[in-house]
Amino acid sequence: MDYYSTLGVSQNATPDEIKKAYRKQAMKHHPDRNNGDDTKFKQVQSAYDVLSDPQKRQMVDMGADPNQQHQGGGYNRGPFEFHFGGGPEDIFQHFGFGFQQPNRQPKNKTFNVNVAITLEDVLTGKDISAEISGPNGRPKMVNIKIPQGIEHGQSIRYEGMGDASIPNARPGDLIVNVQILKNQIFQRQGDDLIVEKRVSIWEALLGSKTPVNTLDKKHLNITIPSGTQPDTVLSCRGEGLPNVRSGRRGNLLIKIKVDIPRNLSDKQLEHIKNARDGV
Repeated sequence: MDYYSTLGVSQNATPDEIKKAYRKQAMKHHPDRNNGDDTKFKQVQSAYDVLSDPQKRQMVDMGADPNQQHQGGGYNRGPFEFHFGGGPEDIFQHFGFGFQQPNRQPKNKTFNVNVAITLEDVLTGKDISAEISGPNGRPKMVNIKIPQGIEHGQSIRYEGMGDASIPNARPGDLIVNVQILKNQIFQRQGDDLIVEKRVSIWEALLGSKTPVNTLDKKHLNITIPSGTQPDTVLSCRGEGLPNVRSGRRGNLLIKIKVDIPRNLSDKQLEHIKNARDGV
């Protein structure tokens, strides 16, 4: 099965593009619509399940079929499961379609919680206490563990931590949607962090040592080689963010910005001309 073609997206599609394509195809083929197609609807669901999961999508890009491996017992989702959205019921409710599901047992609802964290929280991980509506509308507190290295827009599903108001039915799930606040100094690029460092033209020409602070408050002295050009990128290995799966840290990328002096005196300009001309 070509999962990308089923959703009508390219192999380079972003998670948001995949989610939008899924919504469009799911609504088009839902069996409760007049022109619905149950077979195509199930194929769309299967394609979204694969492409919205980073591990499964990576397997598809490597030429494997995660669904076949899962049937053979060779696929493990890990301690928590990432998603980029809720299930089809949430989607249709969002768009205002009240489809009836005949012969289905009532089930407890899945709760969604939005949390905002800082880039420092991505570095260290974070435990959060959140209040959700429990059985009979009574509030209850849940503990949410945000893993190190999580990315903006990812979700964590906690099975059985949602609604439990319907007796004898499986408890619903809790989906935590993670948003990462912008940092004023560091910019994220995958597991790497980018920071700009301004140096004078003399430091760039002659070389120097310059201090740089990391996200976890380390103080580094970086060597600026003589002749460094503007926008040169220097790398400090292992000073970036941890990978959400391996735990290995990315790098700190230091982008050099060279300040060109203004309002030089005639004498200073003459010295520079003489240096240029070898006088």
